[in-house]
Amino acid sequence: MAKNGYKIFDSDTHVGPQADILERYMSAGDLDRLKEFEGFLRKNDKTGHSTYNFNTRKYARRLGEPEARESDASEYMTGFTAQHRQPPNPLLEDDPAERIKDMDLEGVDVNLLLPSGWFGVWTSQPDTALENSFYEAYHRWMEDYCRPFSDRLTGVILCSARDVEAAVSEIDRWGKSRWPMAVFVYAPYGTPLDHPDLEPIWAAAAQNDLSILLHTFTVAPPYAPGGLDTWDNLWLQRSAAHPWCGMRNMASIVGSGVMDRYPDLRVGVLEAGHGWLPFWVKRLDEHQISIPSALPKLAQTPSEYVSSGRYFQSIEMSEGQEVTKSVIDILGEDILMYASDYPHGESWFPISVDTVMAWDGIPESAKKKLFWDNAVRYYRRYSSG
Repeated sequence: MAKNGYKIFDSDTHVGPQADILERYMSAGDLDRLKEFEGFLRKNDKTGHSTYNFNTRKYARRLGEPEARESDASEYMTGFTAQHRQPPNPLLEDDPAERIKDMDLEGVDVNLLLPSGWFGVWTSQPDTALENSFYEAYHRWMEDYCRPFSDRLTGVILCSARDVEAAVSEIDRWGKSRWPMAVFVYAPYGTPLDHPDLEPIWAAAAQNDLSILLHTFTVAPPYAPGGLDTWDNLWLQRSAAHPWCGMRNMASIVGSGVMDRYPDLRVGVLEAGHGWLPFWVKRLDEHQISIPSALPKLAQTPSEYVSSGRYFQSIEMSEGQEVTKSVIDILGEDILMYASDYPHGESWFPISVDTVMAWDGIPESAKKKLFWDNAVRYYRRYSSG
């Protein structure tokens, strides 16, 4: 498939699956341990599936008011839904062919799938084995879900920062399968991604030619920076937490020398915006000089790593043509990747591709890389699989 002459790789999309689907892939012992969480099980009336919800926060204070009010769930993330998108197909998690229909509707060739925020809550409870059980179930489900459309559906291996040995085991188990393109480490709040205990994960990723994927989640535990100190206001929280989490995480990886130790390893940031990248790398360059004691000795400057062909970042649709073009003008054509965030509330489905395609201020060479070439270089296993 090619839309108006472009192949389209959507570098950041989502798929549940909800808990009742994953439980089909779990052992009897796992299911028995889950009984203590039955009181947190919530059913989705639209899909019929269920998920667990605990240790979550509400951001219910309207700016200018003294305290939080009772929140209205029907108002959450409805602005884009009303303006840009059709409701997602409720059968997406049950049948991958239903997802393919939506991809064909938009003209998308390949999706990179990430789980929705269910997995964050399991990092906020003490049973690390149960957290790992959900990740293992997810990987088995992804194997089945992607298999019928292996040239169009791809995903990530989830890694627990609380159990590095188990994370490496999962990388080794699935590293030769067709669907994984990257590893995603979801570190509990307070655990730095540059901690040396996580080194075996980066080594296993490099050995299996998997990229490091840094995706931000903000309204479920463990809370990202900006997720706990935005004065109980969702507008501040959503606006600040995504970019700051992406900025912090990429700086932690780049600044710790991971890209020096593994010269072929690719690093990417998803769903954190992209307009901040030029100013951020300049600040990182400045402070590499001004406070060298805070870093190990690096072979390059942060801006050089970002422009090296091994760093990638997904666009945020709402930042628009002018911001996207400015990043390309400053840092080059080889970094940014098209992304829709389908089927979440921020997604502009079914006009995401058409919107970016209409950005006539971006050169054709850059647009081709934005839609396809950069994602294929970042998710390099796709072209070699």
